[in-house]
Amino acid sequence: MLPDNPFLQLVLPRAASVLGRLQALIWSSAGDVEVAFGGSFVEPMRVEEASRLSFEMVELPFFWGKLFEQAWFRILLPEHSGELYLHWHDQGEGTVYRDGVPFYGFDVAHRFCRIPKGTRELFVEGLCLQSAIWHPEAKGLNSTGSTLSKAGLFRRNELAWEVYHDVEALYQLTVEEAKAAPSGKSLKILGVGYQEPVNVVPVLYRRLLRGLDDIFNAFNRGGLGAAKEVISEVYSRLSGQHQRIRAVLTGHAHIDLVWLWPERTGEYKAVHTFSTMNRLMDSYPELVFGYSQPASYSAVEKRSPKLMEAVRERMASGRWEAIGATEVESDTQMACGEALARSFLLGQKGFERLSGSSSRVLWIPDVFGYAGCLPQIMNQTGVEYFFTTKLTWSNIHLFPYSSFVWRGIDGSEVLVHVTQENGYNQLASAEELRRGAQAYRQSDVHDEFLAPTGFGDGGGGVTEEICERARRYRSLGGMPEVQWGSVTSFFDRLNQVRAKLPVYQGELYLEYHRGVFTTHGDLKARFRECERALQTWEAVRSVTGGGVLDDGPWRRLVFAQFHDYIPGSSIWEVYEEGLPELAAISKKALEAAVLELGNAGIGGDDALFNPLPLARTTVVPIENHRRRAVTLPPLSGAPIHSLPVPGEAGAVEATPLEMASDHVRVAFDSMGQIAALSFGGKEVALSGALGALTIYPDFPAEFEAWDIDRQNLSLGRVVDSTAEAFVAVCSREEGVVEFRRRLSERSEAVIRYRLDAFNPVLRVEIEVDWRDEQALLRLLFPTAYSGRNARFGTPFGSVLRGQQPGNSREEAMFEGPASRWAVIGDDGETEGLGVVTEAKYGFSAWNGVLGVSLLRSPRVTGEDRGHGSIFPASLRHGGGRSVYSDLGHHTIRMALYFQSPDASREHLGAALAETLFTEPVRYRGEAVQAGFLGLEGGETLVPSWAKPAEDGRGWILRLHETMGRRGSAKLRLAEGYAASITDLSEKREEAVTVEEIRFTPYFLISLRISKNSHETK
Repeated sequence: MLPDNPFLQLVLPRAASVLGRLQALIWSSAGDVEVAFGGSFVEPMRVEEASRLSFEMVELPFFWGKLFEQAWFRILLPEHSGELYLHWHDQGEGTVYRDGVPFYGFDVAHRFCRIPKGTRELFVEGLCLQSAIWHPEAKGLNSTGSTLSKAGLFRRNELAWEVYHDVEALYQLTVEEAKAAPSGKSLKILGVGYQEPVNVVPVLYRRLLRGLDDIFNAFNRGGLGAAKEVISEVYSRLSGQHQRIRAVLTGHAHIDLVWLWPERTGEYKAVHTFSTMNRLMDSYPELVFGYSQPASYSAVEKRSPKLMEAVRERMASGRWEAIGATEVESDTQMACGEALARSFLLGQKGFERLSGSSSRVLWIPDVFGYAGCLPQIMNQTGVEYFFTTKLTWSNIHLFPYSSFVWRGIDGSEVLVHVTQENGYNQLASAEELRRGAQAYRQSDVHDEFLAPTGFGDGGGGVTEEICERARRYRSLGGMPEVQWGSVTSFFDRLNQVRAKLPVYQGELYLEYHRGVFTTHGDLKARFRECERALQTWEAVRSVTGGGVLDDGPWRRLVFAQFHDYIPGSSIWEVYEEGLPELAAISKKALEAAVLELGNAGIGGDDALFNPLPLARTTVVPIENHRRRAVTLPPLSGAPIHSLPVPGEAGAVEATPLEMASDHVRVAFDSMGQIAALSFGGKEVALSGALGALTIYPDFPAEFEAWDIDRQNLSLGRVVDSTAEAFVAVCSREEGVVEFRRRLSERSEAVIRYRLDAFNPVLRVEIEVDWRDEQALLRLLFPTAYSGRNARFGTPFGSVLRGQQPGNSREEAMFEGPASRWAVIGDDGETEGLGVVTEAKYGFSAWNGVLGVSLLRSPRVTGEDRGHGSIFPASLRHGGGRSVYSDLGHHTIRMALYFQSPDASREHLGAALAETLFTEPVRYRGEAVQAGFLGLEGGETLVPSWAKPAEDGRGWILRLHETMGRRGSAKLRLAEGYAASITDLSEKREEAVTVEEIRFTPYFLISLRISKNSHETK
C-alpha cells in the first residue's frame, strides 16, 4: 500500500466528485403527496377564500397560469413520524400556508420546507413568475405556463447535510487560496491534463489541500462518520487564523416593489419572503434579518395579519430589524424636494408604527444617483446613517471610499457605508467574503464591513445553505471573522472612528443608468402633474384651515417614487396600472381644492387662487373671450375683478420671423430655431441657433431603459428641415409664433414660442408625434458661455457640474439629472442662459451647449435583450403594447430666461419651474389668504410649499436657498400672524418669533405660520 498522496495539485479536481456523492446522500424520498389544483386568478385571493375552492387532483408535471396570476394548490399529507420535508419544484414562486398562516416560501433558492409533525393538510399559493434572476437556476418560464414538476416528502440525512457543508466551505476557501497563489492563474478544477505543482504557495493553501485530502480519504474508507471525525480535526487545525477584519452579515432580501412585475406581485413577494425568514429563524437562532420599506410591511399586514404578528415578535427579540427611513426605496433625484421629504416623513411614521422608533439608517441599496440634499433631509428626520451599493456601479471612475462622511450641499453630514466589489445579493461565499475584506477601503481604520446576505427579488432572502456556510466561516482560518449582526449596531461601531474617515462633499453622481431621467416621458409628466395637484390641495387646506390631508394620496405618489417606477425601468403592466392612478389622484386633488375654496366663504364671484407661496403675474381668460393680466399675491385667492393689475406694459409684437415685448426680443431662422435672443436689452451670447432639435441613435450596450451610452451621443443628426411658420396669436397681452417641422420620415413636431407682455421669459411648447424607434430626441442650446461650471436644479437646491472639455470626471457627466431647470453661464455666474421645464429631468452641459433630453424610445423592460427572456409573451395578459417606450404624441413645455446676479426671486429657475406650470385655481367664492405676504431681500431664498401643520396649529411654509449664496430675508406677514422655526418632521420648534431669516447656501427651513393667540379665526 502506497503512503499518503504527495501530489497536492490533484486534490481540487477530486473535490467535485466527492461533493457530488455527499450531496446525493442528503435527501431520500419518503413518499408522494396528493396535489389538488383550485385554479389560477388575476386578482389576489386570501387563503380563507381559497380553502373553499373546488380542488381537483392533478398529475405532475402540471402546467398552470399566465403571467402574474395567483394559483392555489391543496396538499394532502399521509400520516408520518419523524422529521419530514416537503419538496416543491415549481418554476414560479410558492408560499406554503399552514393553519391559514404563511409558513414558508418556495422559489429557486428554497426547494425544501420542514413540515411539523401531525401536519395533514397544506395550501400553496403559487405565483406565475420565475424571478430571483440572480440565482443560477433561474431559467425563466415555459410558454405553457409555470411548470410544477415535482412534489413529494423527503427525509434529510443530517450527518450528510453537515459533512457536505463542512467540505463545501473548505473547498470554497481552498479555491480562493488557489487563486491567490502564484500558480492561481492556471488553476484547473477539473482533473484533465497537466496540473501545476504546489510549490511556492501560502501556507494556508497547502494545509487546506492536505485537510481536504484527509477528509476525502476518510470518507472513501469509512463513510460519513469517519469523514466527520477528520473534519473536526481539520477545522481545529485551521481555526484561529482569521484575517483581522470582521464581516457583519445581515440577512437581506432586496424586493423591488415593482419592476418585472406589477404591485400586487411585489406584495406577494413580501409575504413569501417574510414567511421564509420567520421560519428560518427557528432553525438558525444566530440569524439576523433586516428589511426596509413600510409599504411592504403594510402589504403583509393586509394579506396575513398573523404573519405580521410573528414578524413583530421577531422585531421585539432583536433578530428582525426594520430599517430604512423611507416609505419605499425612493429615487432621490426626480421627485421635487417636498415629495422626496414626504417619503422620509411617511417612512419614519411607518417605522415608528412597526417598532416603536424611527429608523436611524437610510437603506437604499439600489438607486440611480443621490441628490446632494439628502444629508439635510436625513438630519431633519432623525436619520444618522446611510447604506447603499449602487454607487460602485459607476462605469468610468471607481468611487474611492467604502466608509466615509457625506457632507451634503448645505454642509449637513451623515455617515455612509458602501459595499465594494459585492452587491446586495450576497451568498456568504468564501469568494465574496474575502473579496469584501480586500476591497474595504477603510480597513486601515476600522475592522469590519457590512455584507447584506441573501437572494433578492423573489429569491426569498437567506437560505439554509447560507446559514450553514456562515457557521463554518466563523472559525475557519484565512477568512474574515464572520458574524450575524444588525445594521444599526454596525453603524454605531463605525461611528466610533468617524473622525478618522474621509469626507465627501456634494452630490453622489452615478456614472451609469443616465437614461432613466428621460425614459417614459409620459409617466414623468403625470408624476409631476400629481405633485402639483397635491401642492395645490395642501395650499388650499393651509388657507382654509381644512387640516392635513389623509396619508393615502401621498403614499401613492411616494410609491411612484420607487427606484424602478418613476425612472421608467419597469414593465408595461406597471405603467398600465400606475398612469391612470396618478391621473385619478390629480383629478381628485384639484376637484377637492375647488370645492374647499368654494366652501371658504359665501358668494358667487368668479375668483382665482394662487397655490404657490410666490407672487406672479398671469394672463387669464375672462368673459366674452377676453383676457386680462392680473397679479396674484402668494397663497391667496380673490375675485378676479378685485385682483391688482400689473403696471402698464407695451404690446407684444409678433411676425413669423420675430417677436418682442418690453422684456424679451427674439428672432427666428427658417427652421424655427432662435437666431437671436435678448432679455431686458441684454443679448444672450450664442454660438449657434438655440433650440436645435437633434436625433441620436439610442442602442445601449445593455440595460436599454436605463442607459444612454456616450458613444451614441457622438452620432446625433441635427434636424435641418425647413419649417412652416405663422403667427398663431397676436394681441396686446400675448404673442405666439408657431413652426411646423418634420423631424424624420416618421416623426414631426410643432414648436410654439410664446411671449406675454409682463414676464421676462420666452415660453417654448413642443408638440411631438414621435415615431422613431430606439432613438433619442434632444433640444440643444449652443451658447458662448464658457464658465467652469453649469448649474443644475436639484430637489431643495442646485448643484454645479463642470462643463468645460478635458476633465475625465466631468466628461463622464455627459447626461445628468436636473430638477427641471439648469443655467449655463460665465465664471462667477454674472450672466447666463437658463432653461426651465415642466417635467423634463435629463440635462447636459458641455463646452457652452446646454442640452435637454426630450424623448427616448428604447425597448421597454421586459421586451429588451436583458429581460425579455424571463417570461414568454404568450403568458402575458393584455396585448397591443409597443415594444418601445414613448412612441406617440407628447406635449413638452419649457421656457428660456436670463440669469444675472441681481435676478429677482420670482425670476430664478427654481421659482419659474413652479410659477410657469402650476395653474391658478378658478373657484367661486370670497377672498382667502394664509397670512403670508412674501419676503424682502435674500432673493435666492425661494418659498416652495405650504401645508397644514400636523398638530393643527397653523400651517408650514417650506423655503430653501437655491443658488449657493448667503444672506437674509425679511418675512412679511399679515397683521395678527406670527412665524416660528420648525423642521421637516415638525418635532423641533423654536419658541422665538421669527421676523428675519438668515440663511446659508442651500439652507432648508420650515416655518410654522399661525395667528397670534389673541386673534380669532
